Amino acid sequence: MKWKPLFAVLLGLLMVGIAAAETSPPMIKPTESNDTLDIKLPPSSLGKTMYFYGGDAVKALAELEHKNITLRIVLDHELSRITFLGVYENPDGRVYYYIVEGPVKKEAALRDFIKNAKHFSQRPTFREVSMLGRTRNWIDIGAITWKKASIGTTMEMGVTAEFSYVPTASGMIYYLVEIHQVAKPKRHDIAVDEMTVDVSVPAEIPLSEVWISKWLPQTDGGPKRYYSYTSQIGVDGNLLSYSASASTSEETNDGITFRWKVRSREIGRDVEFVHYDFVRKIGNGRLSRPAYGVILDANPSVIIVSAQNNARLSFEAQAKFNIANRMIVPTDTLKFEVEVNPKGVKER
Repeated sequence: MKWKPLFAVLLGLLMVGIAAAETSPPMIKPTESNDTLDIKLPPSSLGKTMYFYGGDAVKALAELEHKNITLRIVLDHELSRITFLGVYENPDGRVYYYIVEGPVKKEAALRDFIKNAKHFSQRPTFREVSMLGRTRNWIDIGAITWKKASIGTTMEMGVTAEFSYVPTASGMIYYLVEIHQVAKPKRHDIAVDEMTVDVSVPAEIPLSEVWISKWLPQTDGGPKRYYSYTSQIGVDGNLLSYSASASTSEETNDGITFRWKVRSREIGRDVEFVHYDFVRKIGNGRLSRPAYGVILDANPSVIIVSAQNNARLSFEAQAKFNIANRMIVPTDTLKFEVEVNPKGVKER
C-alpha cells in the first residue's frame, strides 16, 4: 500500500454536560441477566447486545477474555467491584463495552448502556479524511466506557476510550486513542477538583514492539476554555499529519476555564493528563472557584505505534471532588487493560 499524507482532526475540549448484528458464533456463553425492565434493546439486525448484572457481570467478562474479538479486556486487575456489564458487537466485528464499578441502579445503567450502544451502532467503520486529492481512513475498532461510582453515589467518574487504526506499507500499525474522562458531582455543594488519566504500555512489553508516539495536549497550559495543538510524525519517509483542535459554545461551556498538566515518567512508555483549577463565571464579573455542581469532560488523545498486529494498553484514572469547600475526596483509582486486534474488523 502506498502511504500518503493523512490529516486527522480531533476534538480536545472541556465541556459541561454528560458526554455523552448478529454474530456467529455468539461471543460469550453465560446466560444473560433475567431482566423484566421495559427497555427496548437495539434490533438484532444492528448487532448482538448483551448485559449482565452483579456476579454474572464478572463471569461474563472473564469469558470474553478468551474470545477472538477486536477489543478485549485483559483481566490483570481486580474485577470484584464490577456490578454491571453491557456488551454490543456490530456486524462489522467492532465492539463496545459499558462497565460500572460500585453502587449502581440496574435500570439507570441499562438505559445508559442502550443509549450508548445505539449511538455506537451508527458510527461508520471508516472516518474518511481527504488531503491533496487522496483519501485515507482511520478504521474504527471499538470503544470502552468504564465508570466508577462512590461515596453513596454522590460522585461519579468515568472514562471512555475510543480506538481506531491505520496500517502502513511497512507493516506497522498506528492506533489513535481518543479519551473522554467525565467527572460528575451529583449535589450542588460538590465540585470537581481534579481529573487525572494515565495511558501506558504495560511494563512487560518492549518499547521496540509497542510505544506511545504522540499525545495531545502536548504540554502544560491554561487557564483556557479549550486547547488546540498540531503535531506531525513521519511514516516511511513521508509525512503523516496529525492535528487536534477544539472549540466551545456558550451552550456547553459557558464561562468555564481550566488548566492542565502533561507528565511522562518514561518517554514512549506512558503519559499522564491532569485537568484542574476549574473556574466558572457566575455573572457580574464574579467567579465560582470551585465550579459547584458542574459535570466536566476532558478529552486528551494519544497515538500508539505497534510493530505487530495486536497492541496492549493500560489505563488508570481518578477524580478528586471538593465537598462544600471543606474537604477534598478522591475516588478509588479506576484501572483496566485493553488489547486491540484490528484483524477482527470487517472492512466493507
